[in-house]
Amino acid sequence: MKASRTLQESFRETGGVSVLGRRDRWSTTAVYGAAHYGKSLFWYGGEVLFAFFLTEVAGLTPAHMAGVLAVGFLISAIFDLQAGRILFRRSAGVRRAAGLQSLGAIFSGVALVGVVATALLPYPMRVGWALTTGVLFRLAFAVYDVSQNSLMANATAEVEARSRVAVTRIFASGLGNLSVAAVVGPLIAAERRGGGGVMLIVLALIAALVAITTAVLLNRRLRGSDPADLDVQASLKGPGLGLAALWPLFAMMVLMMLGPSLFQKLEPYFATRAFASSTTGGALIIAAAAGVCCGQPLWLMVFPPSRRVALFTVSALLQAAGAVVFLLAPFDAPIAFLTGAWLFGLGNGGLGMAKWASFSDWASCLPIHRQGLAFAIFSALAKITLALGVLIVAAAIHPDVTTERLRGFMAAGPVLTSIGMIILARRAAPRETGDTLASETMGASPPRTS
Repeated sequence: MKASRTLQESFRETGGVSVLGRRDRWSTTAVYGAAHYGKSLFWYGGEVLFAFFLTEVAGLTPAHMAGVLAVGFLISAIFDLQAGRILFRRSAGVRRAAGLQSLGAIFSGVALVGVVATALLPYPMRVGWALTTGVLFRLAFAVYDVSQNSLMANATAEVEARSRVAVTRIFASGLGNLSVAAVVGPLIAAERRGGGGVMLIVLALIAALVAITTAVLLNRRLRGSDPADLDVQASLKGPGLGLAALWPLFAMMVLMMLGPSLFQKLEPYFATRAFASSTTGGALIIAAAAGVCCGQPLWLMVFPPSRRVALFTVSALLQAAGAVVFLLAPFDAPIAFLTGAWLFGLGNGGLGMAKWASFSDWASCLPIHRQGLAFAIFSALAKITLALGVLIVAAAIHPDVTTERLRGFMAAGPVLTSIGMIILARRAAPRETGDTLASETMGASPPRTS
C-alpha cells in the first residue's frame, strides 16, 4: 500500500491545467486522436501485415521473417530507452514531445515505404534489404511512439483528463486496426493474382501521408497552446514515487503484447487457410478491429477512474470469452468466428484503455525527468515481447501445422493473458487509490465501496 499512498499524495499536489482531455477543449484531444490514428496505421500494419507480407508476398522463409522482425524489435527497444532518457532533459516536455513525434512520423513514413519495396527486389537482396529498412523503420518509430505516448502524462493534469485521452487513443487505435483490417481481404485477393507487392506500396504511401499530416497538425496545435497550459508538468513531481512502483503496468504490457498480439499476427494466415473466400477472411479481421472501437464510449460512461479494477476484470472476461468462442466455432459457421473475433476485440479494447489510463496516471506522478524514461521502458517491453512473439508465429505457420492447431495457438494467448490481467488489476489500479483520486480531482465526496 506504500506505493498507493505515494500516488495519492502526488495527485494532491496537482495544480496544473490539462492541455489534453479537457471537457472544454475536445478539439485538441481530437487532434491527438487523429495523430494516434496515423501512428496506429504503422503499428497495426506492422502487427497484422509485416509477418504475412514478408512470408507470403516477399517470399521469405518463416525463419528469415522471424529474424528480420525480431532484430528490428530488439534494436527498437534499445533505442526506445535512449529516446526516453533524452526526451525530458529540459522542462518543456510538451513542446519537445510534440516536435519529436512529428519528426519521427516523417522518418517512419519514408522507412515504411522502403520496407514494403522488398517484394520488388531480386530475391537474393530481399533479406538484407528487409532487415536494413526494417531496423530504420523501428528506430524512427521509437522516436514517434515514445514522444507521442508521453503526452498522455505530461499534457494532462487530472485523472479524468487521462481517462478521456485513453478512450480517444484506443478508439483511434481501433480505427487504425479497422483500416488495416479492411485491406487484408483485397490484399489476399491481389496476392493470389500476383499483385500484392504493388498494392502494399500504394497503401504504405497513403498511410505515410496520413501519419505525417496528423503528427504535424498535433505539433502545430500543441505549440500554439497557451504557454501556461504547457507547464502542467511542473506541479506533477511526486518526489516519493519511483519507477519500481509501475511494475504491475510493465507486467501488463508484456502480457498484452504476447497473447492478444499473437492472435492478431496469425489472423491473416488463419483467414487464408480456413476460408476459400478472401471476403470472409477480411471480415474476420474487421470484426476484431470493430470490437475495439465499439466499446470505447461505453467504457468511459460505465467505468470512471474509481472503477478501473472492474473495467480490467470485465474486459479480460470478454477477451477470454471471445477467444473461446473462436476456438469452438464450427468451420462451416463463419458467423461464429466473426462473433468470437468481435468479442475478443471488445475486451481487448477495454484492457488497452484501462492499461494506458492507469499507466499515465502513475507516470504523471514521477519527477518530470523520469516520465519519458517510464514511457520508454513501457514501449521497450512491448518491442522485446513482440520479438519473442514473432518466433512463436514462425513456429505456428509451419506448413505441417493444421488449421485447427493454428486457431488453438490464436485462442490460447488471449485466455492466458486475461487471467494474468485480472490477477494484476488490483495492483495496477488499487480500488482505494482510484476512489481517492477521482474524488479529490473532481472535488466530490468519495464514492461508497462495498
